[in-house]
Amino acid sequence: MALIGFDAITAGGAVGAAIGSGLSGVGPAPTTTKMQVDLDEAPKLIEGLKVAIDQLQQAYDEAQTIVTAAPAANDPYSGNVSVAMGSVAGADQGGYCWANEGARAALLKTIENIEKSMAGYSDRDTAASDSMTTKE
Repeated sequence: MALIGFDAITAGGAVGAAIGSGLSGVGPAPTTTKMQVDLDEAPKLIEGLKVAIDQLQQAYDEAQTIVTAAPAANDPYSGNVSVAMGSVAGADQGGYCWANEGARAALLKTIENIEKSMAGYSDRDTAASDSMTTKE
């Protein structure tokens, strides 16, 4: 069993610096957690993360119907409710779409980190194998 280590990115917490240029300014401030996975299981983990990204994208798309919903009636209360719902569901800081974007960016960065770790392991394994090969 060969374990590889990687930084899992989580989009959460009020404190933390953006990790990677692709995450700055998008969604909640990310944090990192050091994790390990069996090298043979890493592709399954990546596929699971990709499924999660797709599901988050679907939820984001569905949330757009709330963001753009028209008032239910022509009274001031319905208008205010429509605006409030759009704000809570929207892409402004604190809104659902804002958080969703941050979560998707964090998962993409995690996938990138896993792939880098897999490549690094492969490079080290090849180098170790080459160093043990007798040269004539």
